[in-house]
Amino acid sequence: MSAILELDQISRRFGGIAAVQDLSFGVQPGRITSLIGGNGAGKTTVFNLITGYLAPDAGSIRFRGERIDGQPPHKIARTGISRSFQELRLFNRLTSLDNVQAAVPHQKGESILRAIWGGQTLRDEAQVTQARAHQILDDLVILHQVDTLAEQLSYGQQKLLTLGRLVAAKGDLLLLDEPTSGLSPAMVDDFCARMKALVALGCTILLIEHNVEIVMRLSDWVIVLHQGTKIAEGTPDEVRRNESVMHTYLGLSA
Repeated sequence: MSAILELDQISRRFGGIAAVQDLSFGVQPGRITSLIGGNGAGKTTVFNLITGYLAPDAGSIRFRGERIDGQPPHKIARTGISRSFQELRLFNRLTSLDNVQAAVPHQKGESILRAIWGGQTLRDEAQVTQARAHQILDDLVILHQVDTLAEQLSYGQQKLLTLGRLVAAKGDLLLLDEPTSGLSPAMVDDFCARMKALVALGCTILLIEHNVEIVMRLSDWVIVLHQGTKIAEGTPDEVRRNESVMHTYLGLSA
């Protein structure tokens, strides 16, 4: 099976410091792949390189076989890559419904002329968009909060709303940065179930997660970074048995 995302010998330096060095890995479609490593390992830099917030100094990044490295974030997003951030980045003064609807791409109403002259076509599209947003909120079990402002939701519900916006953006590849941080144990279990459900529906997930227990039970493939370089990759069981990983990252003895 061909990888949906491929990084080939990617490097990025900040001054004299190599944040990412000669990094290569692939992400298989329909799986959850996790990036793990201590603080400063280069995980968020990798996300920034994939999504165009940074350009690599060397190497290439391909999505579905096409090079995307060096392209601006909005063009990369249009290829089918959606990303969350550690901060929520919701529209706090909009309702849950409006937050999800706003994430739907290529809406005719985004054009001023079409918004003025769109007529029935525009109204029909708005109904379809609203119905899709309702379905997403229903799938996330927060449909009862459809008219609630984002700032009035609980933190866990805000996290789910962020996930809903990624789904609405029609991303085939979801890059999730610490999605379970700050959640209660029960909410973590629920959020993990949502991620598994998205994969079952055809999404692919690349995950940054500090909680090793979550990574090991959720992931199909794990990539371990240390100071910007890959020190191991494999299935969760293979990574657990890797002596270098156990000492460098997991802090366990062989």
